[in-house]
Amino acid sequence: MRPLLILACVLFVSACVLGPEPGSPDIKPPTSVLGDAAPHGASFGDQAWRKVFTDSTLRTLIARALQNNPDLVAATYHIEEARARAQISKAAWFPMLDGAADASANYRSKNASQGAGGSRTSESYSLTALLSWELDLWGGIRRDNQAARAKLLEAQYQRDGVQTSLVAAVATAYIDLKNLDERLDISRATAASRKASLDLVTNRRVGGVGSDLEVGQAEASLSQAQVTIPVTERAIAAKENEIRSLLGEYPGGITRSGNFDRLGDALHISAGLPSSLMERRPDLAAANQNFQAAVAQIGVVEALRFPSLSLTGSGGLVSAELNDLLKGKSAAYTIGPQLVGPIFDAGRGKARVEAARASAKIALASYEKAVQRAFQEAADALSAYQKAGEIIAEETKLVASQKSVSALATKRFTGGVSSYLEVLDAERELFTSELDLADARADRLRAVVQAYRALGGGWK
Repeated sequence: MRPLLILACVLFVSACVLGPEPGSPDIKPPTSVLGDAAPHGASFGDQAWRKVFTDSTLRTLIARALQNNPDLVAATYHIEEARARAQISKAAWFPMLDGAADASANYRSKNASQGAGGSRTSESYSLTALLSWELDLWGGIRRDNQAARAKLLEAQYQRDGVQTSLVAAVATAYIDLKNLDERLDISRATAASRKASLDLVTNRRVGGVGSDLEVGQAEASLSQAQVTIPVTERAIAAKENEIRSLLGEYPGGITRSGNFDRLGDALHISAGLPSSLMERRPDLAAANQNFQAAVAQIGVVEALRFPSLSLTGSGGLVSAELNDLLKGKSAAYTIGPQLVGPIFDAGRGKARVEAARASAKIALASYEKAVQRAFQEAADALSAYQKAGEIIAEETKLVASQKSVSALATKRFTGGVSSYLEVLDAERELFTSELDLADARADRLRAVVQAYRALGGGWK
């Protein structure tokens, strides 16, 4: 009955788990995402990235990035590292058994053994197994396992967060590249138009109608348009290299296909339920697990302030002769409990607990900040997408008006009604408005990508 009583006492004490139980922070999100037209509908972030980005080239680029990007590869290995650490923590539940083999020979000095009887030599051989098993009296091992599992989940969510950011980065860089292509086309068309204007005023000067001033103004206007071509080409090369870097590849060109506007066709952007946003964003899930791991660590350090009980033992074969080592009379063993606990540590244990509680509060504050940032990013992205359509509409009207003004100014100049200065002003305004329209269309597509990332899309 005595062993059963001791076992019952150990199990009773083991049920005492110190420290608070890890759990998700109790934070109430807002009732809706600001600017969401359909707050209770399906979220745009629930869609797979292949359905959001329909351009075939962009799909290929994203797939290559998900396969080779070094940051994503490293994040995947962080999961393997966290899984191994969790396995180490889990192993603390079980006994540890080590083995040892020893052989020794002792030769006594002849002078030291003068007058003494017996042999001057002795030998010893042993095969020993060492057992050690720490009982989880205060739940420290359990809390350490909870912390390790939370860290594993955090690593998995961090990897998902890297993928979400990577999908958005590749898509945004591709949109930037297509925008630069459009700006280059506009610059070349403008340069060709201004070259025609230069030819016109040059012919007028030869005919005695124009002046050197008009020719000089036309040449300056042409140069202003032409200088944007190499500048844009330089930006295109840099953007291509940026995309190749995201793909985990060396610098090089990027093949383009499809229409610029196809990237955002038939998109319906809504945030969905605020609670689903908190569940969908991998950075929030990672921050949640980081908080739970910090809470579990409180129990780990609190358990260190109390005695630990270990069952230790050793057993094996010991013999003075190698031939007798494996015989039954060579068996020997020792076994017994070991209770070790702090008596005086000058406040170290208490300080460790206070530090762990402070770390948990820091993790909670970080989670709250991450939640606030998530809703801010979602609201900003929705607003940017909604207003981008209005900007495009106005920019389209402006380009149409500037084209009419430019054509009318050229007609008035050739008819001798106005000076060439009106033509220069009209061409300059048209060039600027065309570039602004191209940028507005790109901004709308960037807003689509940012909304998709802000709503937690791209990792499922």
